[in-house]
Amino acid sequence: MLSATPGAEPPTHSAGIAALLAHRSLKRRRGDEKLLQESSVNLLTRHQNTSELLLEISSHGKIRGSSCGGYEGLQISADIQTSVLEDELRRRAQQMEVPVGLLAVRVLSGNIRDLISHTDANTHRVLLNAEQRSDVCALVKSARALMSAGIFSPELFWQEYCKLQPVLELTHHLHTHNILTLDFLLDRDAAAVWMTEQLKALCVSMTTAADEQQMHQQILSTVVCVLVRRAFEDSSHRLSETCGSVLDAMMTWLLEALTEAGSEAALWVRVFDASVFGVCVSEDTLQRFFTHSLTRVLTHRPVFKVSDAIAVQSEWSFAKTLPLLTALFCKVCVVFSVECVLEQLQRVLETHEVNWRHVLSCVSHLLVRDAQTQGRLTDLLSRLLRSACHSYDVEKMVTLFLLARQACLEGPAVFPSYSDWFKLSFGGSSSFHAKSKKSTLFLLKFLSDLVPFERPQYLKVHVMHPPYVAGKYRSLLQEYVTLARTRLRDLKVSLEETGIFEVVNGSAGAAECPAQQDVQKAVTLFMSTNKIPATVIEASIFRRPYFLSRFLPALLSPRALPVTSDARMSFIEALRRADKIPAGLYTSYTDSCQRETYRQKQGVCESSEDDHLVILHEQLLHLRRMMTDGATDGDVRAQLSRISLTLRSVCPDEETGSDVITLNLDAPDSTHAAVANLILQSFCLCVLDASRISPPNRQGSWPGVFVKVLLGHRWLVSAVTHRLWDLLQHQAEALSAAHVLGVAALLVELHHCRPACARVQLAGSSAGAQSVCESVCEALICSTHTHMALCLRLCVAALSYGLCRANAQSEDLQNFIPETLYKKAQYVMARLVPETRAHMSDEDECDAYSDVTSDLTGRVKDSALALWTHTQIRSLRELPQYQLSFSEWLAAELQVRRSRDALTDSERQEYEQWACEQHYLHLLKHDGGCGGDVPQLCADIITAVLDQHTASRTAGRTHTDSCLPDILSLLQALLYEVATQHSASHDTAHFLWDLIDSRCSVTPDPDSMGQELKYQQTLHDVSRVLLLLPAALLLMTPDLRALDGQRMIRHITHAQRRACSAGLLSFSLTAHFLKAVLSVGASCAAPAEAVNACVLELHDQCPLLPLSAVRWWRRLSGALGSQWKRLTGRDALPEQLQMLDDTHRWSSRLVEGRASALPAAPSWLLAASLHRFLRRSEGEGMTRVLTQLDHTHQQVLLFLFLYSVIELVSHDPDPVCVGRAAGLLPHLVQGPDWLLLFDPSGSDHCLSRFSSRVASPQILRLMPFAFFRILSVVDSEVLTRAIRSPGFLFSAAVCYRDLSRLFISISQQQVRRRHTHTHTHTLLRVQSSVHPHVCVCVSDPAGRPTTADDHHLPEPTLLSDAWPEQTAVLRVRAAGRRDISSAHTRHMTHAIGLRRSSC
Repeated sequence: MLSATPGAEPPTHSAGIAALLAHRSLKRRRGDEKLLQESSVNLLTRHQNTSELLLEISSHGKIRGSSCGGYEGLQISADIQTSVLEDELRRRAQQMEVPVGLLAVRVLSGNIRDLISHTDANTHRVLLNAEQRSDVCALVKSARALMSAGIFSPELFWQEYCKLQPVLELTHHLHTHNILTLDFLLDRDAAAVWMTEQLKALCVSMTTAADEQQMHQQILSTVVCVLVRRAFEDSSHRLSETCGSVLDAMMTWLLEALTEAGSEAALWVRVFDASVFGVCVSEDTLQRFFTHSLTRVLTHRPVFKVSDAIAVQSEWSFAKTLPLLTALFCKVCVVFSVECVLEQLQRVLETHEVNWRHVLSCVSHLLVRDAQTQGRLTDLLSRLLRSACHSYDVEKMVTLFLLARQACLEGPAVFPSYSDWFKLSFGGSSSFHAKSKKSTLFLLKFLSDLVPFERPQYLKVHVMHPPYVAGKYRSLLQEYVTLARTRLRDLKVSLEETGIFEVVNGSAGAAECPAQQDVQKAVTLFMSTNKIPATVIEASIFRRPYFLSRFLPALLSPRALPVTSDARMSFIEALRRADKIPAGLYTSYTDSCQRETYRQKQGVCESSEDDHLVILHEQLLHLRRMMTDGATDGDVRAQLSRISLTLRSVCPDEETGSDVITLNLDAPDSTHAAVANLILQSFCLCVLDASRISPPNRQGSWPGVFVKVLLGHRWLVSAVTHRLWDLLQHQAEALSAAHVLGVAALLVELHHCRPACARVQLAGSSAGAQSVCESVCEALICSTHTHMALCLRLCVAALSYGLCRANAQSEDLQNFIPETLYKKAQYVMARLVPETRAHMSDEDECDAYSDVTSDLTGRVKDSALALWTHTQIRSLRELPQYQLSFSEWLAAELQVRRSRDALTDSERQEYEQWACEQHYLHLLKHDGGCGGDVPQLCADIITAVLDQHTASRTAGRTHTDSCLPDILSLLQALLYEVATQHSASHDTAHFLWDLIDSRCSVTPDPDSMGQELKYQQTLHDVSRVLLLLPAALLLMTPDLRALDGQRMIRHITHAQRRACSAGLLSFSLTAHFLKAVLSVGASCAAPAEAVNACVLELHDQCPLLPLSAVRWWRRLSGALGSQWKRLTGRDALPEQLQMLDDTHRWSSRLVEGRASALPAAPSWLLAASLHRFLRRSEGEGMTRVLTQLDHTHQQVLLFLFLYSVIELVSHDPDPVCVGRAAGLLPHLVQGPDWLLLFDPSGSDHCLSRFSSRVASPQILRLMPFAFFRILSVVDSEVLTRAIRSPGFLFSAAVCYRDLSRLFISISQQQVRRRHTHTHTHTLLRVQSSVHPHVCVCVSDPAGRPTTADDHHLPEPTLLSDAWPEQTAVLRVRAAGRRDISSAHTRHMTHAIGLRRSSC
């Protein structure tokens, strides 16, 4: 490069001028420096290469690599070299006779030409390599020095530079050293085109080297800052248009590259990072640039028409948006608030033709990335709707619907469903469209115009939830609905959401999928009849869309088929044989069942589901990594949106479905079990990972968004809820701390999101629909030690998590703590952590031992105690919905299994006494306690015991291992306290009867067997409780002179009589009631007189109790005598009770044939005692009794006949009972009184009144059956005598009428029983017995008989308004053995006609 003599070799770079001068300076004295400089100049002026000299001048720059800066230590050398270069250039210019500036430019241009001619082709002539970059820095340094010396002209250099093919990096260096600025370059012709191409090439030339990437960033930042500043800082600047065109061209190139494969334009997206501009661009300029860029994005190539957007809008959701476009929106929108973006969006929509894909993708991006967008967008939609209805602007209405539907596509995690939005916007009379006729017509016209382009799910919403229209415009709405229905039929989409079977349970909103309900009912009917139900056949013809798109898919859901055909398989085969199942659908069903069978055997998933699971698993893993990497809230929301799309691909949801989800816990659907497990596991792990980094109050809103995504898929809600029930109830021991924390967080978030989710109805439960969170909390049972420990851990975790979340979001704590969970926390904490009992009772300290939960970890106990002392947690107890009432505590305590309880027997007794006597007894009533009212406390316990019996029977499961004995022991102790309170008021003394009467107050329908059975079961439970109560509480002595037994009499007469068998009370109840009479009577001033008066009152108003006492007297007498002696010291019972003993002895002697004086007892009482002995005696005893009573004691015989008839009805077909009743009839047929037993209407005879007080309604209804049953076994002589009895024919006709009604009622109930499966043993026995003995024959005019065996049973013809005197002949055939003669039959008909005329 540099030589002293022409023939000398050029030195290396290491021996350059700077090093040479530095080396020589070591050999010279300081005084010789000036001489040395002069000698050097003389040397350099000989035979120099100016081009090499330019590089040599700044060769010291190579010490710094690729940097173009200098060092102060070498400044002296640089000055020397610059002066040398300047002198050389002047000398050469003088020799060549050219201007020195031109020579300098040509020398620099030549050096640059040589450098860029060797540029790597792979870099698209944009970047330099490392060696070139070093040389360029040296050249630029020299050029800068020459320009400072005034011998270098940028204008001349541009003329030479533009002849080259410059690269962008070189231009960047020239700009940064202020040699040839970008402003100067862009002001020249064709500069915009060149700059655009260079920027594109720069974006394409991707590299992985760190220094190359840094250079990329430097160049891009420098160029873009200049372009943005000149384009948007001052619109009047001469470069504004040029720079703007470059930026627009680059944006167009980026947007065009969105649909292409690869990421060549991805680098340009980095331009929109605000950090690129630093302080080079003002904030206002940056805002204008980003606004302009957003507009360019929204208006780029508006190729989609509105109809296209309506048709394919579902493909433009956030999760389906191209990643590059998503990244662009992230950069462009980040500098604006949501309001600004939406305002700009509205402005663009009103003034430009837009690219609907970009516009709607932008809306989705805002919704997913920013939680504030929902409220702002809702306001925008409201303004658009108001403006559109006011100005009748179709464009605004189109914009409204497109934006709303796009928002709804993102799911309920970020925006309500389309169904909810449409109902809210158009479903009320206060909606904007309902203000005037013109706006209503405008909306209907708009919706009608959309029909040809609408997707089916939107049409279904419009039809299922039509807009509000005033009454006089309903015809116009009906036209639109008809049009929409027609379009749906054309699309082969079923609109009908109602099932093909009528809903008979009265539930307005069917909680379960109608198709699933239809399948279950159809299979049930097919199983009972072995025929395809006619309703299904009709649906396959007249409701074919529903049948094909709803019913068959629900029926043909894939499953592992059993080895032997079940009812479902048989039903499917029957439909297939009837050509009701398309062949392709059936083949697909069989293939799916085979795959499901293989999956269950091999433990693998189906291929399609497996693909979705793999994708979902990867997405959830990425979400976990985001938790640990501290990703922003927007990034997490974006990932959750992608997860929601994957879940939607697993199983699409139906927007028009019911608002209630039905859970069948007995038969859970395992179709989506794998997805539910994956979701639950991932959520738990995400909560755990996030909690390791930061506490819940600093984790952002991702848990809530996750739960909203879950709630957006009804099928997943059902699957997850089933899984949670299974985990909490059957796998409590297997749940780790991570599981407990995750489930607790899930419950808290579910409770916080409860307004956004559907409600859940448990199948078979009488309770109403409840939120998903409350439904899951119901799965937390506390029946065993294991479940209690899990419940405590879960409650502690949920309360802690909810407290953190409430404090983080500055919301009320009740928005995060479920009511049921808080109540369970109160129950289990007081039970397992005795230290908390003092805080519940607001005491200062507790003396309970703390080792009852020694198996629990100390951390759980400490956390429970700390939580319960926390002010916010305790403040929830002041809210009514969070108070654990005494009845709720009792229900929970009665579910505990004693053998598996966490407490020992003594600890449990101590705990229950504390809860009842120390906590709830003194707790105020509005706080869930009893307010110091002991009777109220006892009433609550009795109610809880009765409710437990009912619930256990309803659920079909009972166990004898409950805490019921402990509770009943406590109840008896409390009742003893009540009984010893002599100052008790009248109301207090009757609190037991008030409670019992309230349980037995509902009188069942006599035609409803189900109601009758339910009432009898209730009465059975009440009787069991009555027997546990102290007998002294059943009666009262208001003045210590007489007994007040009216409440007991009323209960026996109106309640117990309905359930007594054979007209008798049970021995236990009879003994308990009589003991009550003796116990309370003994406390009166005259015990014997009080007891006698009470028994006489029972004879008159409640004969059922004395009647039962006679029946059980052999067992009763000893117990009553012993009690009376203990109470009064007297050996003899009171007179009226002693009369029972006398009656007993008289009956015994009479049956044995011994003479005895007749006791002074009522006839019905004597007959009852006599009937008891006759039941155990042989036929001779019966004959002796009838002989002695035949003429002198007709009343006794009459009541004896009554008891025999009651026994016949209760024990049929026992022939002994029938024979006993038939044996009494010959002794009674002489008079008409015995007929009053079967037809008591219009009679005040004592027999009628008595039978109505001792016989149950069921027995009274079966009296007509007994009438014909007895007539069927008597001989002809007795039958003839009976027919000749006064009033016989009329009584027989009445009995026939009542019996026919009973037969028809039983037949109808048998049909209903196929669905309800309720029956009663007595009535079924009657149905099987009535037909052989009594047959109704109605002869038509042709003489052909029509019997009750026929399919159409004739209406009973003994009604006064339907008596067939002209068209039929009535015959009563007894037992199929003999007919009453036709003459007697005509006589009967004539007699009834006379009776009717006399009435």
